[in-house]
Amino acid sequence: MRRRGPGSLRGTLAGLVVALAVVLSVLIVVAILGMITTARDYRDGAQKALARQDAANALLIDLLSAQSANRAYILLAQGTDLRQYTNARDRYPNELARLRRVLGDSSVLDQSAGAVDRTANLWFAEAVELIRLRRQGNAEEARRRINQGLSENRFNAFRAEHSRLLEEIDDVRVASLADSDRRRRLTFYAIVAAALLTLLMVVITSRQLWRRVGGPVALLSQGVGRVTRGRLTDPIPPSDDAVRELAELMEGFNLMQREVRQERDAVAAAARREAAQRTERDLWETVQHGLLPSRLPSVRGLKLAARYRPAERALLVGGDFYDAMTLPDGRLAVMVGDMAGHGASAAAQAAGLRFGWRTLVAVNPDPATVLAGLNAQMADPDGRAEGLFASILYMLVEPGGAIAFAPAGHPPPILLTADECQPLEPIVGGPLLGVFDEAEWPVTHAALPPGGTLVLYTDGLIEARRGADTFGIERACEVLAAERRSALELRVARVIAAARRHEDQRLRDDVVIVAVERPVPLPWAPTAPPDEGAEEDGAVGLTAPAIGNPRA
Repeated sequence: MRRRGPGSLRGTLAGLVVALAVVLSVLIVVAILGMITTARDYRDGAQKALARQDAANALLIDLLSAQSANRAYILLAQGTDLRQYTNARDRYPNELARLRRVLGDSSVLDQSAGAVDRTANLWFAEAVELIRLRRQGNAEEARRRINQGLSENRFNAFRAEHSRLLEEIDDVRVASLADSDRRRRLTFYAIVAAALLTLLMVVITSRQLWRRVGGPVALLSQGVGRVTRGRLTDPIPPSDDAVRELAELMEGFNLMQREVRQERDAVAAAARREAAQRTERDLWETVQHGLLPSRLPSVRGLKLAARYRPAERALLVGGDFYDAMTLPDGRLAVMVGDMAGHGASAAAQAAGLRFGWRTLVAVNPDPATVLAGLNAQMADPDGRAEGLFASILYMLVEPGGAIAFAPAGHPPPILLTADECQPLEPIVGGPLLGVFDEAEWPVTHAALPPGGTLVLYTDGLIEARRGADTFGIERACEVLAAERRSALELRVARVIAAARRHEDQRLRDDVVIVAVERPVPLPWAPTAPPDEGAEEDGAVGLTAPAIGNPRA
Protein backbone atom coordinates (compact mmCIF):
# COMPACT_ATOMS: atom_id res chain seq x y z
CA MET A 1 0.00 0.00 0.00
CA ARG A 2 1.15 3.52 -0.72
CA ARG A 3 1.62 5.57 2.41
CA ARG A 4 -0.45 8.73 2.43
CA GLY A 5 1.64 11.93 2.71
CA PRO A 6 0.79 15.20 4.45
CA GLY A 7 -2.13 17.17 3.12
CA SER A 8 -1.76 20.10 0.82
CA LEU A 9 -1.33 23.69 2.12
CA ARG A 10 -4.78 24.61 0.85
CA GLY A 11 -6.31 21.61 2.61
CA THR A 12 -4.41 22.31 5.83
CA LEU A 13 -5.45 25.98 5.85
CA ALA A 14 -9.01 25.03 4.98
CA GLY A 15 -9.09 22.50 7.85
CA LEU A 16 -7.67 25.07 10.29
CA VAL A 17 -10.17 27.68 9.19
CA VAL A 18 -13.07 25.24 9.53
CA ALA A 19 -11.91 24.14 12.99
CA LEU A 20 -11.50 27.75 14.06
CA ALA A 21 -14.97 28.59 12.74
CA VAL A 22 -16.48 25.70 14.73
CA VAL A 23 -14.75 26.74 17.96
CA LEU A 24 -15.71 30.36 17.44
CA SER A 25 -19.31 29.36 16.80
CA VAL A 26 -19.41 27.39 20.05
CA LEU A 27 -17.88 30.33 21.89
CA ILE A 28 -20.39 32.76 20.42
CA VAL A 29 -23.34 30.49 21.23
CA VAL A 30 -22.16 30.01 24.82
CA ALA A 31 -21.53 33.73 25.25
CA ILE A 32 -24.91 34.72 23.78
CA LEU A 33 -26.83 32.18 25.88
CA GLY A 34 -24.91 33.20 28.99
CA MET A 35 -25.51 36.90 28.42
CA ILE A 36 -29.21 36.38 27.66
CA THR A 37 -29.72 34.20 30.75
CA THR A 38 -27.76 36.48 33.04
CA ALA A 39 -29.41 39.64 31.73
CA ARG A 40 -32.85 38.04 32.12
CA ASP A 41 -32.06 37.03 35.70
CA TYR A 42 -30.80 40.50 36.59
CA ARG A 43 -33.79 42.13 34.88
CA ASP A 44 -36.35 39.85 36.51
CA GLY A 45 -34.77 40.31 39.93
CA ALA A 46 -34.66 44.09 39.56
CA GLN A 47 -38.25 44.28 38.28
CA LYS A 48 -39.51 42.08 41.08
CA ALA A 49 -37.67 44.16 43.70
CA LEU A 50 -39.02 47.38 42.21
CA ALA A 51 -42.56 46.00 42.14
CA ARG A 52 -42.27 44.94 45.77
CA GLN A 53 -40.85 48.28 46.85
CA ASP A 54 -43.55 50.12 44.90
CA ALA A 55 -46.32 48.08 46.53
CA ALA A 56 -44.79 48.59 49.99
CA ASN A 57 -44.44 52.33 49.42
CA ALA A 58 -48.07 52.49 48.28
CA LEU A 59 -49.07 51.26 51.77
CA LEU A 60 -46.91 53.95 53.33
CA ILE A 61 -48.50 56.62 51.13
CA ASP A 62 -51.99 55.46 52.13
CA LEU A 63 -51.08 55.54 55.82
CA LEU A 64 -49.46 58.97 55.48
CA SER A 65 -52.53 60.32 53.69
CA ALA A 66 -54.82 58.78 56.28
CA GLN A 67 -52.75 60.18 59.17
CA SER A 68 -52.68 63.71 57.74
CA ALA A 69 -56.42 63.69 56.97
CA ASN A 70 -57.27 62.16 60.36
CA ARG A 71 -55.30 64.76 62.28
CA ALA A 72 -56.74 67.58 60.19
CA TYR A 73 -60.26 66.33 60.80
CA ILE A 74 -59.70 66.07 64.57
CA LEU A 75 -58.36 69.63 64.67
CA LEU A 76 -60.68 71.28 62.12
CA ALA A 77 -63.64 68.89 61.74
CA GLN A 78 -63.88 69.42 57.99
CA GLY A 79 -65.74 66.89 55.88
CA THR A 80 -63.18 66.97 53.10
CA ASP A 81 -60.52 65.77 55.53
CA LEU A 82 -62.77 62.91 56.66
CA ARG A 83 -63.37 61.92 53.01
CA GLN A 84 -59.65 61.94 52.36
CA TYR A 85 -59.13 59.69 55.38
CA THR A 86 -61.91 57.35 54.21
CA ASN A 87 -60.50 57.17 50.67
CA ALA A 88 -57.05 56.31 52.01
CA ARG A 89 -58.58 53.68 54.33
CA ASP A 90 -60.52 52.15 51.44
CA ARG A 91 -57.41 51.96 49.24
CA TYR A 92 -55.41 50.22 51.93
CA PRO A 93 -56.87 46.64 51.51
CA ASN A 94 -56.31 46.72 47.74
CA GLU A 95 -52.74 47.93 48.17
CA LEU A 96 -52.12 45.24 50.80
CA ALA A 97 -53.49 42.56 48.47
CA ARG A 98 -51.26 43.85 45.66
CA LEU A 99 -48.27 43.75 48.02
CA ARG A 100 -48.96 40.13 48.97
CA ARG A 101 -49.26 39.21 45.28
CA VAL A 102 -45.92 40.69 44.33
CA LEU A 103 -44.22 39.19 47.40
CA GLY A 104 -44.96 35.76 45.93
CA ASP A 105 -44.18 32.63 47.94
CA SER A 106 -41.49 34.18 50.15
CA SER A 107 -42.43 33.23 53.71
CA VAL A 108 -40.05 35.77 55.22
CA LEU A 109 -41.52 38.65 53.24
CA ASP A 110 -45.04 37.42 53.87
CA GLN A 111 -44.44 37.42 57.65
CA SER A 112 -42.99 40.93 57.46
CA ALA A 113 -46.00 42.09 55.42
CA GLY A 114 -48.25 40.61 58.10
CA ALA A 115 -46.41 42.61 60.76
CA VAL A 116 -46.88 45.76 58.67
CA ASP A 117 -50.60 45.03 58.34
CA ARG A 118 -51.01 44.43 62.09
CA THR A 119 -49.37 47.72 63.03
CA ALA A 120 -51.40 49.55 60.37
CA ASN A 121 -54.65 48.11 61.74
CA LEU A 122 -53.66 49.17 65.26
CA TRP A 123 -53.20 52.71 64.01
CA PHE A 124 -56.50 52.62 62.09
CA ALA A 125 -58.24 51.47 65.27
CA GLU A 126 -56.89 54.50 67.14
CA ALA A 127 -57.84 56.77 64.22
CA VAL A 128 -61.41 55.44 64.28
CA GLU A 129 -61.59 56.13 68.02
CA LEU A 130 -60.40 59.71 67.48
CA ILE A 131 -63.00 60.26 64.75
CA ARG A 132 -65.70 58.85 67.01
CA LEU A 133 -64.76 61.28 69.79
CA ARG A 134 -64.74 64.19 67.36
CA ARG A 135 -68.14 63.29 65.93
CA GLN A 136 -69.58 63.06 69.44
CA GLY A 137 -68.32 66.58 70.17
CA ASN A 138 -65.49 65.47 72.46
CA ALA A 139 -62.87 67.52 70.61
CA GLU A 140 -60.82 68.15 73.72
CA GLU A 141 -60.75 64.46 74.57
CA ALA A 142 -59.61 63.69 71.03
CA ARG A 143 -56.85 66.28 71.25
CA ARG A 144 -55.81 64.92 74.63
CA ARG A 145 -55.47 61.44 73.16
CA ILE A 146 -53.39 62.88 70.29
CA ASN A 147 -51.13 64.68 72.75
CA GLN A 148 -50.67 61.45 74.73
CA GLY A 149 -48.91 60.14 71.64
CA LEU A 150 -50.70 56.78 71.29
CA SER A 151 -51.60 57.46 67.65
CA GLU A 152 -48.10 58.71 66.92
CA ASN A 153 -46.49 55.70 68.60
CA ARG A 154 -48.65 53.28 66.63
CA PHE A 155 -47.85 55.11 63.41
CA ASN A 156 -44.13 55.00 64.25
CA ALA A 157 -44.47 51.25 64.88
CA PHE A 158 -46.01 50.93 61.41
CA ARG A 159 -43.12 52.95 59.93
CA ALA A 160 -40.60 50.70 61.69
CA GLU A 161 -42.25 47.52 60.35
CA HIS A 162 -42.49 49.12 56.89
CA SER A 163 -38.75 49.92 56.97
CA ARG A 164 -38.02 46.35 58.06
CA LEU A 165 -40.09 45.05 55.13
CA LEU A 166 -38.11 47.22 52.69
CA GLU A 167 -34.86 45.91 54.19
CA GLU A 168 -36.01 42.32 53.77
CA ILE A 169 -37.08 43.03 50.18
CA ASP A 170 -33.59 44.37 49.54
CA ASP A 171 -32.04 41.29 51.22
CA VAL A 172 -34.06 39.03 48.90
CA ARG A 173 -32.92 41.15 45.94
CA VAL A 174 -29.28 40.82 47.05
CA ALA A 175 -29.65 37.04 47.41
CA SER A 176 -31.15 36.86 43.92
CA LEU A 177 -28.24 38.90 42.56
CA ALA A 178 -25.79 36.53 44.28
CA ASP A 179 -27.45 33.56 42.60
CA SER A 180 -27.31 35.36 39.25
CA ASP A 181 -23.64 36.12 39.87
CA ARG A 182 -22.97 32.43 40.47
CA ARG A 183 -24.57 31.51 37.14
CA ARG A 184 -22.67 34.34 35.49
CA ARG A 185 -19.39 32.93 36.81
CA LEU A 186 -20.23 29.49 35.42
CA THR A 187 -20.95 31.07 32.06
CA PHE A 188 -17.69 32.96 32.29
CA TYR A 189 -15.72 29.75 32.94
CA ALA A 190 -17.33 28.11 29.93
CA ILE A 191 -16.46 31.11 27.78
CA VAL A 192 -12.86 31.05 29.06
CA ALA A 193 -12.50 27.36 28.19
CA ALA A 194 -13.84 27.96 24.70
CA ALA A 195 -11.59 31.00 24.36
CA LEU A 196 -8.52 28.94 25.29
CA LEU A 197 -9.38 26.42 22.63
CA THR A 198 -9.85 29.24 20.18
CA LEU A 199 -6.48 30.66 21.18
CA LEU A 200 -4.82 27.32 20.40
CA MET A 201 -6.40 27.31 16.98
CA VAL A 202 -5.33 30.91 16.41
CA VAL A 203 -1.71 30.04 17.27
CA ILE A 204 -1.70 27.20 14.80
CA THR A 205 -3.31 29.31 12.10
CA SER A 206 -1.06 32.29 12.73
CA ARG A 207 2.06 30.28 11.95
CA GLN A 208 0.66 29.66 8.47
CA LEU A 209 -0.41 33.25 7.92
CA TRP A 210 2.67 35.04 9.26
CA ARG A 211 4.33 35.59 5.90
CA ARG A 212 1.36 37.34 4.29
CA VAL A 213 -0.08 39.02 7.36
CA GLY A 214 2.26 38.91 10.38
CA GLY A 215 5.29 40.48 8.70
CA PRO A 216 3.39 43.45 7.26
CA VAL A 217 1.59 43.95 10.61
CA ALA A 218 4.98 44.04 12.37
CA LEU A 219 6.14 46.75 9.97
CA LEU A 220 2.93 48.66 10.62
CA SER A 221 3.42 48.28 14.39
CA GLN A 222 6.96 49.63 14.14
CA GLY A 223 5.61 52.62 12.24
CA VAL A 224 2.99 53.24 14.95
CA GLY A 225 5.71 53.01 17.60
CA ARG A 226 7.79 55.63 15.81
CA VAL A 227 4.74 57.91 15.65
CA THR A 228 4.08 57.52 19.39
CA ARG A 229 7.67 58.58 20.05
CA GLY A 230 7.17 61.69 17.94
CA ARG A 231 9.00 60.51 14.82
CA LEU A 232 6.66 61.48 12.01
CA THR A 233 9.24 61.63 9.21
CA ASP A 234 9.91 57.89 8.75
CA PRO A 235 7.32 56.16 6.47
CA ILE A 236 6.59 52.43 6.58
CA PRO A 237 8.60 50.59 3.90
CA PRO A 238 6.52 48.75 1.26
CA SER A 239 6.05 44.96 1.55
CA ASP A 240 5.68 42.87 -1.60
CA ASP A 241 4.25 39.93 0.38
CA ALA A 242 1.47 41.85 2.11
CA VAL A 243 -2.10 41.09 1.20
CA ARG A 244 -3.94 43.80 -0.68
CA GLU A 245 -5.82 45.11 2.35
CA LEU A 246 -2.66 45.49 4.44
CA ALA A 247 -0.81 47.13 1.56
CA GLU A 248 -3.60 49.70 1.30
CA LEU A 249 -3.56 50.19 5.07
CA MET A 250 0.19 50.81 5.10
CA GLU A 251 -0.17 53.32 2.29
CA GLY A 252 -3.01 55.04 4.16
CA PHE A 253 -0.91 55.10 7.34
CA ASN A 254 1.88 56.92 5.57
CA LEU A 255 -0.65 59.45 4.26
CA MET A 256 -2.13 59.88 7.74
CA GLN A 257 1.36 60.36 9.20
CA ARG A 258 1.97 63.27 6.87
CA GLU A 259 -1.35 64.88 7.85
CA VAL A 260 -0.68 64.36 11.57
CA ARG A 261 2.69 66.04 11.20
CA GLN A 262 0.95 69.08 9.73
CA GLU A 263 -1.55 69.24 12.62
CA ARG A 264 0.89 68.47 15.43
CA ASP A 265 1.70 72.05 16.30
CA ALA A 266 -1.98 73.02 16.56
CA VAL A 267 -2.74 70.04 18.84
CA ALA A 268 0.22 70.82 21.10
CA ALA A 269 -0.90 74.44 21.44
CA ALA A 270 -4.42 73.35 22.37
CA ALA A 271 -3.04 70.97 25.01
CA ARG A 272 -0.99 73.76 26.56
CA ARG A 273 -4.05 76.00 26.75
CA GLU A 274 -6.09 73.26 28.41
CA ALA A 275 -3.35 72.60 30.98
CA ALA A 276 -3.20 76.30 31.84
CA GLN A 277 -6.99 76.44 32.31
CA ARG A 278 -6.92 73.36 34.54
CA THR A 279 -4.19 74.85 36.71
CA GLU A 280 -6.12 78.10 37.07
CA ARG A 281 -9.30 76.22 37.99
CA ASP A 282 -7.50 74.20 40.70
CA LEU A 283 -5.95 77.37 42.13
CA TRP A 284 -9.24 79.26 42.30
CA GLU A 285 -11.11 76.33 43.80
CA THR A 286 -8.48 76.22 46.56
CA VAL A 287 -9.16 79.89 47.27
CA GLN A 288 -12.92 79.22 47.21
CA HIS A 289 -12.65 76.76 50.11
CA GLY A 290 -11.62 79.65 52.34
CA LEU A 291 -15.07 81.22 51.88
CA LEU A 292 -17.05 78.34 53.41
CA PRO A 293 -16.91 76.79 56.89
CA SER A 294 -16.13 73.10 57.14
CA ARG A 295 -19.11 72.62 59.48
CA LEU A 296 -21.85 74.62 61.12
CA PRO A 297 -22.29 74.75 64.91
CA SER A 298 -24.95 73.03 66.99
CA VAL A 299 -27.21 75.36 69.00
CA ARG A 300 -29.75 74.10 71.52
CA GLY A 301 -33.24 75.15 70.52
CA LEU A 302 -32.28 76.10 66.93
CA LYS A 303 -31.75 74.33 63.61
CA LEU A 304 -29.28 75.59 61.06
CA ALA A 305 -28.77 74.78 57.37
CA ALA A 306 -26.69 76.40 54.64
CA ARG A 307 -26.09 76.00 50.93
CA TYR A 308 -23.73 77.61 48.43
CA ARG A 309 -24.43 77.50 44.69
CA PRO A 310 -21.76 79.06 42.45
CA ALA A 311 -22.57 80.90 39.26
CA GLU A 312 -22.53 78.52 36.29
CA ARG A 313 -19.67 80.15 34.45
CA ALA A 314 -16.30 78.62 33.74
CA LEU A 315 -13.18 79.94 35.53
CA LEU A 316 -15.00 82.63 37.55
CA VAL A 317 -14.63 82.06 41.28
CA GLY A 318 -17.22 84.11 43.14
CA GLY A 319 -16.97 86.19 46.29
CA ASP A 320 -20.05 84.96 48.19
CA PHE A 321 -19.33 83.60 51.66
CA TYR A 322 -20.98 82.71 54.97
CA ASP A 323 -20.11 81.57 58.49
CA ALA A 324 -21.69 80.81 61.86
CA MET A 325 -20.42 80.24 65.38
CA THR A 326 -21.82 79.65 68.86
CA LEU A 327 -20.97 82.24 71.52
CA PRO A 328 -20.09 81.24 75.11
CA ASP A 329 -23.48 82.56 76.33
CA GLY A 330 -25.35 80.20 73.94
CA ARG A 331 -26.23 82.74 71.25
CA LEU A 332 -25.76 81.97 67.59
CA ALA A 333 -23.71 84.40 65.50
CA VAL A 334 -24.34 84.03 61.77
CA MET A 335 -23.50 86.09 58.71
CA VAL A 336 -23.62 86.02 54.92
CA GLY A 337 -21.58 88.27 52.65
CA ASP A 338 -20.98 89.12 49.03
CA MET A 339 -17.71 90.56 47.74
CA ALA A 340 -18.08 92.68 44.61
CA GLY A 341 -16.57 91.04 41.54
CA HIS A 342 -15.32 87.55 40.68
CA GLY A 343 -11.96 85.91 40.42
CA ALA A 344 -9.13 84.98 42.75
CA SER A 345 -8.67 88.54 44.10
CA ALA A 346 -12.32 88.87 45.17
CA ALA A 347 -12.30 85.37 46.67
CA ALA A 348 -9.15 86.11 48.67
CA GLN A 349 -10.66 89.36 50.02
CA ALA A 350 -13.85 87.51 50.96
CA ALA A 351 -11.90 84.81 52.79
CA GLY A 352 -10.07 87.53 54.72
CA LEU A 353 -13.37 89.13 55.74
CA ARG A 354 -14.72 85.79 56.95
CA PHE A 355 -11.70 85.10 59.15
CA GLY A 356 -11.70 88.69 60.38
CA TRP A 357 -15.38 88.31 61.31
CA ARG A 358 -14.66 85.27 63.46
CA THR A 359 -11.91 87.15 65.30
CA LEU A 360 -14.05 90.24 65.92
CA VAL A 361 -17.07 88.21 67.08
CA ALA A 362 -14.90 86.32 69.55
CA VAL A 363 -13.79 89.66 71.07
CA ASN A 364 -17.09 91.58 71.03
CA PRO A 365 -20.13 90.14 69.19
CA ASP A 366 -22.06 93.44 69.04
CA PRO A 367 -23.18 93.81 65.37
CA ALA A 368 -22.33 97.52 65.14
CA THR A 369 -18.85 96.94 66.58
CA VAL A 370 -18.13 93.93 64.37
CA LEU A 371 -19.19 95.71 61.16
CA ALA A 372 -17.12 98.75 62.10
CA GLY A 373 -14.09 96.48 62.54
CA LEU A 374 -14.69 94.76 59.21
CA ASN A 375 -15.06 98.16 57.52
CA ALA A 376 -11.69 99.17 58.96
CA GLN A 377 -10.25 95.98 57.47
CA MET A 378 -11.73 96.87 54.06
CA ALA A 379 -11.00 100.63 54.12
CA ASP A 380 -8.02 100.54 51.79
CA PRO A 381 -7.63 103.26 49.11
CA ASP A 382 -6.08 100.81 46.66
CA GLY A 383 -8.91 98.31 47.08
CA ARG A 384 -11.47 101.13 46.83
CA ALA A 385 -9.90 102.24 43.56
CA GLU A 386 -10.19 98.66 42.26
CA GLY A 387 -13.88 98.55 43.22
CA LEU A 388 -13.45 95.99 46.03
CA PHE A 389 -16.51 96.44 48.27
CA ALA A 390 -18.52 93.95 50.28
CA SER A 391 -22.05 93.62 51.58
CA ILE A 392 -22.70 91.69 54.81
CA LEU A 393 -25.70 90.79 56.93
CA TYR A 394 -24.66 89.90 60.50
CA MET A 395 -27.17 88.52 63.00
CA LEU A 396 -27.22 87.31 66.62
CA VAL A 397 -29.94 84.78 67.50
CA GLU A 398 -30.78 83.69 71.04
CA PRO A 399 -32.25 80.22 71.64
CA GLY A 400 -35.26 82.01 73.16
CA GLY A 401 -35.97 83.76 69.86
CA ALA A 402 -34.57 87.27 70.41
CA ILE A 403 -32.54 88.48 67.42
CA ALA A 404 -30.34 91.47 66.68
CA PHE A 405 -28.96 92.18 63.23
CA ALA A 406 -27.30 94.86 61.16
CA PRO A 407 -26.93 94.91 57.35
CA ALA A 408 -24.05 96.54 55.51
CA GLY A 409 -25.55 97.23 52.09
CA HIS A 410 -27.09 93.73 52.12
CA PRO A 411 -30.66 92.55 51.33
CA PRO A 412 -32.84 92.11 54.44
CA PRO A 413 -33.46 88.63 55.86
CA ILE A 414 -36.72 86.81 55.22
CA LEU A 415 -38.89 85.82 58.19
CA LEU A 416 -41.13 82.79 57.62
CA THR A 417 -43.81 82.06 60.23
CA ALA A 418 -46.91 79.91 60.31
CA ASP A 419 -48.99 82.86 59.08
CA GLU A 420 -46.80 84.84 56.71
CA CYS A 421 -43.50 85.21 54.92
CA GLN A 422 -41.99 88.65 54.45
CA PRO A 423 -38.67 90.50 54.55
CA LEU A 424 -37.54 91.62 58.00
CA GLU A 425 -36.68 95.22 57.24
CA PRO A 426 -33.98 96.89 59.38
CA ILE A 427 -34.60 100.19 61.15
CA VAL A 428 -31.82 101.80 59.11
CA GLY A 429 -29.47 100.07 56.67
CA GLY A 430 -25.74 100.73 56.84
CA PRO A 431 -23.42 101.30 53.86
CA LEU A 432 -21.31 98.73 52.07
CA LEU A 433 -18.04 97.78 53.72
CA GLY A 434 -15.05 99.62 52.30
CA VAL A 435 -16.95 102.60 50.85
CA PHE A 436 -16.25 104.99 53.75
CA ASP A 437 -13.40 105.12 56.21
CA GLU A 438 -15.88 105.52 59.06
CA ALA A 439 -19.62 104.89 59.23
CA GLU A 440 -22.36 103.55 61.51
CA TRP A 441 -24.43 100.39 61.23
CA PRO A 442 -27.58 100.65 63.38
CA VAL A 443 -28.72 97.43 65.05
CA THR A 444 -32.31 96.20 64.59
CA HIS A 445 -33.94 94.04 67.28
CA ALA A 446 -36.73 91.57 66.57
CA ALA A 447 -38.02 88.17 67.63
CA LEU A 448 -38.11 84.73 66.00
CA PRO A 449 -41.34 83.00 67.10
CA PRO A 450 -41.55 79.24 67.71
CA GLY A 451 -41.88 77.50 64.38
CA GLY A 452 -40.40 80.52 62.59
CA THR A 453 -37.49 80.51 60.18
CA LEU A 454 -35.01 83.25 59.30
CA VAL A 455 -33.46 83.08 55.82
CA LEU A 456 -30.25 85.02 55.13
CA TYR A 457 -29.14 85.12 51.49
CA THR A 458 -27.02 86.94 48.93
CA ASP A 459 -28.46 88.98 46.07
CA GLY A 460 -27.79 86.23 43.53
CA LEU A 461 -31.03 84.61 44.76
CA ILE A 462 -33.48 87.49 44.31
CA GLU A 463 -31.71 88.95 41.25
CA ALA A 464 -31.99 85.75 39.17
CA ARG A 465 -33.72 87.02 36.10
CA ARG A 466 -35.53 85.96 32.96
CA GLY A 467 -35.20 88.94 30.68
CA ALA A 468 -36.22 91.95 32.78
CA ASP A 469 -38.23 89.85 35.26
CA THR A 470 -36.25 89.15 38.46
CA PHE A 471 -36.99 86.28 40.82
CA GLY A 472 -37.47 88.69 43.71
CA ILE A 473 -38.31 88.34 47.39
CA GLU A 474 -42.00 87.67 46.70
CA ARG A 475 -41.27 84.52 44.66
CA ALA A 476 -38.75 83.40 47.28
CA CYS A 477 -41.43 83.80 49.95
CA GLU A 478 -43.94 81.85 47.84
CA VAL A 479 -41.54 78.90 47.61
CA LEU A 480 -40.64 79.06 51.32
CA ALA A 481 -44.29 79.28 52.35
CA ALA A 482 -45.25 76.36 50.11
CA GLU A 483 -42.42 74.29 51.60
CA ARG A 484 -42.90 75.35 55.24
CA ARG A 485 -43.68 71.75 56.26
CA SER A 486 -40.54 70.41 54.56
CA ALA A 487 -37.25 69.86 56.32
CA LEU A 488 -35.09 72.97 56.67
CA GLU A 489 -32.43 71.64 54.30
CA LEU A 490 -35.05 70.89 51.62
CA ARG A 491 -36.51 74.38 51.88
CA VAL A 492 -33.08 75.89 51.29
CA ALA A 493 -32.42 73.63 48.32
CA ARG A 494 -35.82 74.18 46.72
CA VAL A 495 -35.77 77.96 46.85
CA ILE A 496 -32.37 77.91 45.07
CA ALA A 497 -33.77 75.43 42.52
CA ALA A 498 -36.74 77.74 41.91
CA ALA A 499 -34.43 80.70 41.28
CA ARG A 500 -32.35 78.56 38.92
CA ARG A 501 -35.48 77.52 36.97
CA HIS A 502 -36.50 81.16 36.73
CA GLU A 503 -33.13 81.90 35.10
CA ASP A 504 -33.44 79.11 32.53
CA GLN A 505 -31.47 76.59 34.60
CA ARG A 506 -28.32 78.74 34.56
CA LEU A 507 -27.50 81.03 37.48
CA ARG A 508 -25.50 84.10 36.44
CA ASP A 509 -24.43 84.97 39.99
CA ASP A 510 -23.40 83.04 43.08
CA VAL A 511 -26.08 82.25 45.66
CA VAL A 512 -25.61 81.68 49.39
CA ILE A 513 -28.48 80.85 51.74
CA VAL A 514 -28.24 80.33 55.51
CA ALA A 515 -31.49 79.40 57.29
CA VAL A 516 -32.11 79.42 61.06
CA GLU A 517 -35.24 77.71 62.38
CA ARG A 518 -36.70 77.77 65.88
CA PRO A 519 -38.67 74.52 66.07
CA VAL A 520 -41.91 74.31 67.98
CA PRO A 521 -41.24 72.18 71.08
CA LEU A 522 -43.23 68.96 71.19
CA PRO A 523 -44.95 68.50 74.59
CA TRP A 524 -44.54 64.71 74.60
CA ALA A 525 -41.03 64.62 73.13
CA PRO A 526 -38.19 63.81 75.60
CA THR A 527 -35.49 66.40 76.07
CA ALA A 528 -32.31 65.45 74.24
CA PRO A 529 -29.04 67.19 73.54
CA PRO A 530 -28.70 68.73 70.10
CA ASP A 531 -27.17 66.75 67.27
CA GLU A 532 -23.50 67.18 66.59
CA GLY A 533 -24.13 68.11 62.96
CA ALA A 534 -22.39 66.69 59.97
CA GLU A 535 -19.90 67.97 57.46
CA GLU A 536 -20.25 68.11 53.70
CA ASP A 537 -18.35 70.27 51.23
CA GLY A 538 -19.08 73.67 52.74
CA ALA A 539 -22.68 73.22 53.91
CA VAL A 540 -23.77 71.57 57.15
CA GLY A 541 -27.16 71.16 58.84
CA LEU A 542 -27.75 70.38 62.52
CA THR A 543 -30.12 67.48 62.15
CA ALA A 544 -28.81 65.90 58.96
CA PRO A 545 -25.92 66.27 56.51
CA ALA A 546 -26.44 69.53 54.67
CA ILE A 547 -27.43 69.57 51.03
CA GLY A 548 -24.98 71.97 49.56
CA ASN A 549 -22.01 70.75 47.62
CA PRO A 550 -20.24 73.99 46.62
CA ARG A 551 -20.03 72.72 43.05
CA ALA A 552 -23.45 71.02 42.91
